[in-house]
Amino acid sequence: MQLKRSKPAADSEANLIPLINVVFLLLIFFMLAGQLTPTESIALAPPRSDSPQSARAAPLVLLIDRTGRISLDGELLDDTTLAERVAEKLAESLPHVQIKADATLEALRLVDLLEQLRAAGVEDIDLLTLARDE
Repeated sequence: MQLKRSKPAADSEANLIPLINVVFLLLIFFMLAGQLTPTESIALAPPRSDSPQSARAAPLVLLIDRTGRISLDGELLDDTTLAERVAEKLAESLPHVQIKADATLEALRLVDLLEQLRAAGVEDIDLLTLARDE
């Protein structure tokens, strides 16, 4: 007596399920492990503006949070160290400075920072803002 072997039903479907599982696992891994944009060293919320101008690319970007802490290239600086770092950057012929300030920062602290930058020899300063929602 001979036993008949039945043909495997839908081989293509059986092989497709593990592939789909692997693809979803890779998708979840890269969503959790990946970082699309570099994070700033200080958390801040920039002010909104009606200005249609886009930000110019500049290598020297200062971050200042609501408490007045200043960061340059990911390093927290005090006022004296800031003047030294800006002087070094000016020596490298990077006279353009962009400031990302928190929207809740006191205006007097921002004015003090602008005066320090002017005293250090910076002539071109941009205050970066977000577009105003209409």
